[in-house]
Amino acid sequence: MVALNGLELMTFLVERMKDDFRPYLSSVIPVVTDRLGDSKDAVREKAQLLLSTLMENSITPNNMFERLLPAFSHKNGKVREEVMTCLQNTLNNHGATSVTVSRLVPHIVKLLSDPTSLVRDCAFNTLIECYKHYGDRLRADLSKKHNIPPARLPALMTRFDDVRDTGLLLPSATSVTGPPEGLVAGRQGEKGGKRKGDLGREREKMGKEKG
Repeated sequence: MVALNGLELMTFLVERMKDDFRPYLSSVIPVVTDRLGDSKDAVREKAQLLLSTLMENSITPNNMFERLLPAFSHKNGKVREEVMTCLQNTLNNHGATSVTVSRLVPHIVKLLSDPTSLVRDCAFNTLIECYKHYGDRLRADLSKKHNIPPARLPALMTRFDDVRDTGLLLPSATSVTGPPEGLVAGRQGEKGGKRKGDLGREREKMGKEKG
């Protein structure tokens, strides 16, 4: 209960203080990261909400994930799982240019071989979510630079094909060209990245193109 109330209070402060909360990021983010591994669902949800609120008000998504890199190798498997869920949510809320995903892909690929099945499954699903945003640039990056476990590679490529063939690729997956190294965050302001409205317009555009 103490952790839950503390996270709620912190979220309220971030919403009120916005940029003025930045001096506290270094001390707050590691604590919130640990709460992603809490045994209670409600606490983990509040921790996710606080991270999301921070990215809306006080820190860019790209800078947030620079600080969250240790979470991908955290000793608590639930933290490893939740940080990938956070990435999926961030891509959906802020768009493909908000995060330098090429910095994160090696960590996600490694988690395909995690000893915990839930973490392995989440890593698999995270790569699929990334593919929706980055398309075949991600496929090329995975093929050239990363060793996908042989047992998972056929299923992953099949899911990529399913996403492409069923029209689930977002405009960012096809409209942005460049080499695999282009899977990087675009130039943004202090709190850059696409907002929910931007992503909504992307989805609306995709719907019109289908119609």
